[in-house]
Amino acid sequence: MALVSCLAGGEINVFASNATSGELAHLQTLPLTGKGLPLAVAANRRSLYASVIGQKDGNEEDRIVSFEIGRRPGLLTPLSSAVIGARMAHISVDRTENWLLGSSFQSSLAAVYPISGEGEVQPVEAYSSSMPNKAPQILLGQSNRYAFVPNLGADLVVQLLFDEHAGTLSDNSPSAVGLQRGAGCRHIAFHPCGRSVYLLNELDGSIVAFELDASAGTLGEIGRASILHPDLEGRPWGAQIHVAPDGMRLFASERRGRALACWDISQETGQLANRMPIETGGNPKCFDITPNGRHLLLGAMDDDSVILYDISNRTEGPMKLLSLQTGSGVGWVEIV
Repeated sequence: MALVSCLAGGEINVFASNATSGELAHLQTLPLTGKGLPLAVAANRRSLYASVIGQKDGNEEDRIVSFEIGRRPGLLTPLSSAVIGARMAHISVDRTENWLLGSSFQSSLAAVYPISGEGEVQPVEAYSSSMPNKAPQILLGQSNRYAFVPNLGADLVVQLLFDEHAGTLSDNSPSAVGLQRGAGCRHIAFHPCGRSVYLLNELDGSIVAFELDASAGTLGEIGRASILHPDLEGRPWGAQIHVAPDGMRLFASERRGRALACWDISQETGQLANRMPIETGGNPKCFDITPNGRHLLLGAMDDDSVILYDISNRTEGPMKLLSLQTGSGVGWVEIV
């Protein structure tokens, strides 16, 4: 099942997907009161959460909407709407499924909210703390003990300890990894082996490969690559990054040059090589990869559609299969 949140359209589109062919069929459109952007799915695949931006006229507040995911035919049922204190640029669910973590770009903070036994996010924060400057993402490591928060305005990645019993975060040691000035740390992605982490920088288009010390929850740089096309005009505008489920390739999107790119990942060193650029529609902001690693679904902010690619052939770049209409301003793609 593919879930597409539309920022301008104020809706979530639900598509049924064929795991073998990748074919998509529209199942449902849910209107949102406000603008839907990041989505997060619990590990049990029975709960979905959407961060909704309130209306500019002040009639609606920023909140998290909880949904139940039906097993058949996979339709969403709204459960509750929790008003929160900040606009969340990214949300994720911890492995116990008891906590929702959020990061706010606008308010420069990280927060944790409890999730009830019925799968509903509660409006009372278990934890909230200021981040250095503009936090576009918060992501937990595979052990559920460590969290990482890129800070775009401060050019660093904050390293935190997560207490899954209390739902609180605290500084790791060291508390952050610094990047070059003007990098614009945006999103990270974990390699499934648990030893490598990749950071996409929004403002200079660089990708930094890190080795992850799994016992300490800290990052150490091991290499770099660039998402930029040689003919790019204007300032880079990196968007999103994912590692394929088999760990063989990394994918990243860059909006200004309208490009999706992929790299081979060395299974010995974690280094990136053999960049393959793919032209896309306008402003390719978000994408996700199917669990079997065969297909990639890409959304572009300037198009009212999503594009499906076949990525099963590792000797070639992604091959476009089809385009599907959605609401306007695709802001997030999540595959269950």
